[in-house]
Amino acid sequence: MLTIVAISYCVLLFIVWGIGMSRYKQLTTAFKILNWSVPVTFVLAILSKVFAVKYRNNAPIIHLECITGYIFYSLTYYYLFKNAIIKKAIIISIVVITLFFIFNAIFLQPFNRVFPSYVFIPTQTLYVIFSLLLFKEMLLYPLSSNIFKQSIFWYNTDVFFYSTTLFTTLGLTNYLAKYSIYDPITTYLWYFILFVFHILIAVAFFTDNKETNPANA
Repeated sequence: MLTIVAISYCVLLFIVWGIGMSRYKQLTTAFKILNWSVPVTFVLAILSKVFAVKYRNNAPIIHLECITGYIFYSLTYYYLFKNAIIKKAIIISIVVITLFFIFNAIFLQPFNRVFPSYVFIPTQTLYVIFSLLLFKEMLLYPLSSNIFKQSIFWYNTDVFFYSTTLFTTLGLTNYLAKYSIYDPITTYLWYFILFVFHILIAVAFFTDNKETNPANA
């Protein structure tokens, strides 16, 4: 069953990327960057399944998923924010997180054996901070179009959902692992979050264009 879910997830990623490419010329810079996160996620999702089946260890791929996701999603935020201080902070965070990612993968949580929780937790926390700050900025500088037709709304809501639910799921997974309890529900929940996340990215692609979001073009 999990194999079917994993394959379905890869198919979804391919479809979402296709939607992004079909509207690529209409997308603003932020969502052009977000669009290229999808094929990277697609390739890593396939490699993760291959490593899990062949080597029974997909930790190296999870490490890569963690850092590539942060770079793409943070850069998307960089182009959505108007505040210069926040934009500068995002660039600094990318550099700091990348350097810590390398240090962590070598010395603290070896990339070939351990889940990168030391990187995962701060990046999810930063996603929440970015999303809350962007919601605040959206209130200060509201667009004239209907909020449900704004790609910035869909993306920001999506990231807030993604980061908070994944954080909770990781906590549940670690709790069960502590008592040697295997429960596939946590894996299905993880996939459910990923499905919702990329479906809402597709919605953001559909609603994004340079006419409705001229400030982010």
